[in-house]
Amino acid sequence: EPTMAEYSVFVLASKTRKQIFVSYNLQNTDSNFTLLIENRIKEEMMAFPEKF
Repeated sequence: EPTMAEYSVFVLASKTRKQIFVSYNLQNTDSNFTLLIENRIKEEMMAFPEKF
């Protein structure tokens, strides 16, 4: 069973068609918090595509 973080990486990789490496250590394991992180990464990817 994949964790929420692993699932988020899978979603990002699927949407970007790129290999994604993510590492973070968070005390908060709430799925809503993980979704906020995923959305922030997406915003960064849209704003600065040359960095991805």
